[in-house]
Amino acid sequence: MIEPRPHRDALTAPQAAAELRAEAAAGRLDAEAVTSVLAAAGHRVPRRTTGPAGLTGREVDVLRLLARGLSNKAIASRLVISPKTARNHVEHIYAKIDTSNRAGACLFALEHGLLPQAEAATE
Repeated sequence: MIEPRPHRDALTAPQAAAELRAEAAAGRLDAEAVTSVLAAAGHRVPRRTTGPAGLTGREVDVLRLLARGLSNKAIASRLVISPKTARNHVEHIYAKIDTSNRAGACLFALEHGLLPQAEAATE
């Protein structure tokens, strides 16, 4: 974006960063990827927020799917990552929350409000 192209002039570094952030906010780009690119380019980026037990945002996403009973393969498909990466996330989650099974992970997710509340039945 900071290089001139035949169809547009070059943007300044702050303009390019603002454009990338706007695209991420609109959902057209992955926010974590944009943050990583901006950090690598030397821009100030917000510190990574962590969830309970030091879980990263991605680990929280994996934990939510894990607690819903999805297999590692299904988690990988849903998050567009490889099954091996999904398995690694699950292993890191287990280590961070000090459990060794899905039931413990589900209980942890429930106790820490990581799962959406069931909608009340309407009569």
